[in-house]
Amino acid sequence: MPPYITCTLCANPGKLATTAEVARVPCNVRRFREDQFTLWRCAGCGSIHCKEEVNLSAYYAGYPISRLQLVPALRIGYRNRLRFLRRYGFREEHRCLDFGCGGGLFVQYLRARGFENAEGYDAFTEEFAHTDLSADSYDVVVSYDVIEHDDDPREFLKRTSRLLRSRGLLILGTPRADGVSLERTRNPALHPPYHRHILSEQALIDLVLAEGLELEGLTRRCYCDSLVPLVNSRFMWKYVEQSGGFIDIAIEPPKAGVVLTSPALLFWAVAGYFFPPGDNLTAVFRKA
Repeated sequence: MPPYITCTLCANPGKLATTAEVARVPCNVRRFREDQFTLWRCAGCGSIHCKEEVNLSAYYAGYPISRLQLVPALRIGYRNRLRFLRRYGFREEHRCLDFGCGGGLFVQYLRARGFENAEGYDAFTEEFAHTDLSADSYDVVVSYDVIEHDDDPREFLKRTSRLLRSRGLLILGTPRADGVSLERTRNPALHPPYHRHILSEQALIDLVLAEGLELEGLTRRCYCDSLVPLVNSRFMWKYVEQSGGFIDIAIEPPKAGVVLTSPALLFWAVAGYFFPPGDNLTAVFRKA
């Protein structure tokens, strides 16, 4: 596949050659810290693209996020996520698929709370790579932090929307290009080359509506934001940036000294909930 030099997501596609926003951004996984990538913003829709084509299987081998554990902070985030889903009618009897589930932690969390029909699929995780993805099978499909990893967001949305039963829900959580600056090259939301396309809010909505779904709700707050000290996205990413910028840090034992000696981090640990960074969105769509 050729490099991504023309946007394929919007009606008035911008080009890398004519964009006003382009940056060379290092990989923020420690193992690949020497690798740099070209990120650019489409002048048409505002989405951000990673130019270089890579062997993603090599990059996902030993991917730090795959080693996540169901720690208390993540349980709080999943509790928030479940409350959000319930607001749109998600119930225990529904058949639910976590598309791009990683190690299946959210599936595990749901099943422990009575959602016995919760399933997971992830092409890069052996346990979940062979789930039967039959059309018109699910009442709810959730997919958090996945579409931006896909080389073809249009095809991704075709696949996920086909899985829904009539009036089924598709819930997409993803970085929001509108709130992501290319000037901050260590912004964890950029995350090349794993993030292939970071969609703007309108680009995502337009692509899903084109699949015949209806927009039912949207929030720009990350599900991990809470009033519990230390458990909010603003603090988490500030802590990662101040500790070296590698995403590995998010799953490593916390460095109390880094927090206790930083007035800024102490502030965000307590007050971060009230200052959401605006670089994330969760959108809810319903199949007509």
